[in-house]
Amino acid sequence: MKRLLEKIVSTLVKWFQPRHKTEYRKDLPEILTDKTIYLIGEPESPWLIAFKCPCGCNSTIQLNLLKDAKPRWRFSKNSKNRITISPSVWRTKGCKSHFFIRKSKIDWVGSWRWF
Repeated sequence: MKRLLEKIVSTLVKWFQPRHKTEYRKDLPEILTDKTIYLIGEPESPWLIAFKCPCGCNSTIQLNLLKDAKPRWRFSKNSKNRITISPSVWRTKGCKSHFFIRKSKIDWVGSWRWF
């Protein structure tokens, strides 16, 4: 029963969770806006993804997009300009958040979150 309730609540949270918007920038802004994913570099070939950690700890997350570097992330955008990033983001320090970004929404791994 507990697992069913968790699944229902998790699904409802996903449905009503606001989406992040995506902005292209040539350089990383000094101050990052909440719920904004920044693609840094030229629009046709960004080299970095940056955003505030969605857990609320206020840390900046930077994901490398350079093909020859490791670790490396990839992204795609659909016709509605919603971004999907892979693989997952797993912070090994600080808040230790682990999540996916799918269609501009945060999809938490493990226990669900209320934010």
